Amino acid sequence: MSKLFISVSNKLLLLVVGALMLLSAGISVMSIDRLNKEFKRFQIEKIAQGQEQLRIHSEVAKEQLGLWVESFNDVIQHNGSGGEQALVTALDRQFDALQINHNVENIWLINQSGELLYQSSKLEQDVKFAAESAFNDQQPWYQLTCAQQCLQLMAIPLLSTNGEPVVLAMTISLIDIIYSINQALNSEISIVSFENSAQAIMSDITFISASNARMMKQVFQQIPPENLVSSVKEKGLQVKLAKQHYLINLIPLSVSAERQYLLLLVDDVTSIAEEYHQHRLQFLLSALLIFITLAILVFFVTNPFANRILKLSNALPLLARKEFEKFRLIQLNRRRLFADELDSVADAATELSFELEQLNIEVEQKTKELENIAMYDLLTGLPNRNMLNYQLKKAVANIARYKHGVAVLFLDLDDFKKVNDSHGHGEGDKLLIEAAKRVRLSVRNIDLACRFGGDEFVVVLSHVNSEQDTIPVAQQILERFKEPIKIGSSIFYVSTSIGIAFSNDELTKPEQLVSQADIAMYEAKDNGGDQFHIYHQDMYQRVAFRVMMETEVRQALAKGQFSISLQPQVMAKNNKIYGFEALLRWQHPEKGMISPDDFIPILENSEHMVELGYWVIRRCFEVVQQLQAIGLKNVRIAINLSAGQFVDVNLPRYLQGLLREFALPARLFELELTEQTLVKDIDRAIDMMNNLKEIGFSFAIDDFGTGYSSLAYIKKMPVDVIKIDKSFIFGMLENHADYQIITSTIAMVKNLGLTVVAEGVESSAQLRSLSESNCDIIQGYYFSKPIPDRELLEFIDKQVVDGFWKTTAQTIVS
Repeated sequence: MSKLFISVSNKLLLLVVGALMLLSAGISVMSIDRLNKEFKRFQIEKIAQGQEQLRIHSEVAKEQLGLWVESFNDVIQHNGSGGEQALVTALDRQFDALQINHNVENIWLINQSGELLYQSSKLEQDVKFAAESAFNDQQPWYQLTCAQQCLQLMAIPLLSTNGEPVVLAMTISLIDIIYSINQALNSEISIVSFENSAQAIMSDITFISASNARMMKQVFQQIPPENLVSSVKEKGLQVKLAKQHYLINLIPLSVSAERQYLLLLVDDVTSIAEEYHQHRLQFLLSALLIFITLAILVFFVTNPFANRILKLSNALPLLARKEFEKFRLIQLNRRRLFADELDSVADAATELSFELEQLNIEVEQKTKELENIAMYDLLTGLPNRNMLNYQLKKAVANIARYKHGVAVLFLDLDDFKKVNDSHGHGEGDKLLIEAAKRVRLSVRNIDLACRFGGDEFVVVLSHVNSEQDTIPVAQQILERFKEPIKIGSSIFYVSTSIGIAFSNDELTKPEQLVSQADIAMYEAKDNGGDQFHIYHQDMYQRVAFRVMMETEVRQALAKGQFSISLQPQVMAKNNKIYGFEALLRWQHPEKGMISPDDFIPILENSEHMVELGYWVIRRCFEVVQQLQAIGLKNVRIAINLSAGQFVDVNLPRYLQGLLREFALPARLFELELTEQTLVKDIDRAIDMMNNLKEIGFSFAIDDFGTGYSSLAYIKKMPVDVIKIDKSFIFGMLENHADYQIITSTIAMVKNLGLTVVAEGVESSAQLRSLSESNCDIIQGYYFSKPIPDRELLEFIDKQVVDGFWKTTAQTIVS
């Protein structure tokens, strides 16, 4: 997904706009804050002035009435007669003048006993309270009282002409005070009331008196109804009416149980607001002018840079297309006195074009070399596995086109590892080079000979009609390898095993052909090598069965399905227990007891067989430890080693570890090897045997006479025991040839100083004949079947006394 393109000049312009917007926002916040502070200052001043004006005009009213009362009292006293009635008469004559000149609303004259001497209206409770307070304090008493309207209440103590104390109480209208404050502050003033509650709102206002009632109502119509009275008292309230701006302040006057009475000040703050708006307009015009100027400046400064960058960006793809000369023809630098960063970038790009051109030449050269390396084997010069995959895919794809089949021959040199081990990898590499020549000379020009890896080669035959067409090629390769290979002063005889797979189906997968040929090659190798085998489905079944068996062996090891049984070995001359041979048993949960002959030959060279062999060795050490505990100190255990186990480099270290762990001597363990295991690599076998012999282990050759053994080999090996195979023992009494083989073998082995064990002895006649022939050890059903390891101690307790067999009679353990 391509990104949205924004030029550098536009980005700088956006940056400038963003900066100006941030600046405008900051200044706007500062302006609003300044306006709020100005309104706050104005509010505080107005409230203070209102309170002060209210106080001053209230005091003036009090002083004026106080002077009038003093003058009135002096006149009454001067007349000197009439008592309280003269005072009442004088008040009645002066009441109209008081209303006109001093805004007096009502007058009451009360004597000390509380009797009402004169009244202009009904006596209210607060007037009576004021009179009592004046009598008690003997000084004037003042109070601002509000009901239907707010009035100044005064109660002044006097003396009548006869010396009786009386109180003159009067209420004074606040109209003059409001007018005076209005004139002094130039504010519209009103006395208002609200419900006496913290939740009282401005919409519940009641106007008692106002300097400009019409304007007040218009202003209050603009006030949101949810504004709290308490908030307005604390912070004031700004209201806009038409184009005018007003600030509303409230000054507390009086509070009753139900209502609160306040002095409302409404001030015109239009000049302050207009000054703020004028200032903001000037700022915005200035910002706009600055923005336009900067935008023009940015455009003229960055546009040339942007054009040059675009020019360079349009030219750079030429480098990717390897058009280096065309790139250098583009004029990227300006012809000016001073260079800048873009000139440096243009120079670097030009220099880069030269470097990339040189690098491209080198890469093309190296690519050709790598193609050869990737497709051909460096040692033999033959095509390698990569080329095989490529060409084999082509050959299979051409089956439908040319109506011919494809065959794959998989070759593996027999016993090539011996050459590397005995003569080193240098000689082995030379042998591989010669082997590659022989393979290449055995095929046609249209065919492909590849080195698959190690000592493996693959031949692909195209345009063949059947499997029979591949046989001459395989035979020719086998014939060429029958000739010795001379490398320096050494001569090698190396054969090869060949597996052949053929297909005339264009849907065949190339890797499947190679796999089938590989399976057939192993079939040829398992049958002795130096031959070819053509793949058929049975081979796959055998491989699948082997894989299945390997999986089941691994699971059986994990689940503890394996055990060992031990068959006694008894000395022929005195029936003394010589030892036991450990025989592997597999109790399968579904298939029951599986014979070793059914899985050991299949898994002989498997890594799982090595792991299983180590388990058997450890179990034998545990059995010997049990035998030691019951007093059989010199009884040994014979352990069968597979070919893979015997050549494992970890075997000596593992055995030494067990000797230390169980604190047992190595002489109690006899390692049995088959003839096949020994002759595979006689020199290596002798080295391993010598190493283990030094530790203290003894060796036995199992199934002697059935394989490749000869006395010449036996003389070279540090062998201690020869075991005659049971196949000879079975027929020794009926077949004179078998009898002669046994007696001559025993005689020859005894002459070499070795011990002879006869396997498969089942009758007393066989035992007697072997004893007469000087056989040392007897093993077979005549004494006992193999005994499960868990029953061994019980069996020994019944059949063995002081290390000797109880009776020579046949004992068979089921």
